[in-house]
Amino acid sequence: MNVQEIIEAFGAYYENSGQNQSRVKTMLTQGLITPGVCTAAKTDDTIFRLAKLSLQRVVQPFQKGWTPRNAAAITPNEIRLYHFKVDEDIWPDDIEATWLGFLETESVTRKEWPLVKFLIEKGYIPQINQDMELFEYGKGIYAEPAAGVSGVTGSGMDGLITQLQRGVDNETINSVAIGALDKDSIYDQVEAFVDGISQVYQGIPMAVFMSQTWRKHYLRDKRDSGHYFKTSDKEVDESIDFTPQRVMELPCLNGTDVLFATPKENLLHLTKKSSNKTKFSIEESKREVSFLCDWWEGMGFGMNAAVWTNMVPTVPIGG
Repeated sequence: MNVQEIIEAFGAYYENSGQNQSRVKTMLTQGLITPGVCTAAKTDDTIFRLAKLSLQRVVQPFQKGWTPRNAAAITPNEIRLYHFKVDEDIWPDDIEATWLGFLETESVTRKEWPLVKFLIEKGYIPQINQDMELFEYGKGIYAEPAAGVSGVTGSGMDGLITQLQRGVDNETINSVAIGALDKDSIYDQVEAFVDGISQVYQGIPMAVFMSQTWRKHYLRDKRDSGHYFKTSDKEVDESIDFTPQRVMELPCLNGTDVLFATPKENLLHLTKKSSNKTKFSIEESKREVSFLCDWWEGMGFGMNAAVWTNMVPTVPIGG
């Protein structure tokens, strides 16, 4: 815990001048959004296994002879859960002879100091949520951690973008070609994207997920399309005309041009020991206090065939 700048600015001593926790300001952090658009499932497994039943056409004209088609097939699918953790150490005594001294008490047990609760509630838990939303759920690319080396945020799981690209590359996820997104034509591009969804699924309410920036461009382009007579921007909504679909922003897609759509029941958020995500074990060794927690989490698609994206193959088909 680095308090050097506090010492340099306010001195290496504690003086009660009425300061309290309300004077320790924090920047806004990104809360959890993506899990809320998923279908939640708790599991004790670390790999959640599913299967897909598919059939070819079975109807045929009658004849007395036996002519089976063997139309049914059941194929496997699985979603992996990943193990995450938080490991942090602090020396609470670092704040005693500083302006932050109001966060200590006379207790010899350092883990009982108000500083500890303050760091968990105002610091670590909001940061966990932001790290997961902005770096893991969407953009995560799993990398095996090196022994004894702190792992990189964003390498804890294969996020949705990684899974979408993998599915497009192996032709299990549907790629809808609408070209590079353009803020001046995004309204038409989203309509073209929805038109590319399988006809049987076009009547199913779905969100077309995109970054916060592209949602804003969609609404502006819709407003400026010339087909609407609105008195206020508040009258322009996220609906996609003549469909039960709508656009929806996901912070986990921020900074990307990715669009994807799938029924909510097909987008799964899997958890194991999820309460441990905000339930810290606090250990004290001599005068050092350690914070630790760990949990399992995964996100993915029940059936790749019911997913549509504007991502294109990284290797051309046949290449």
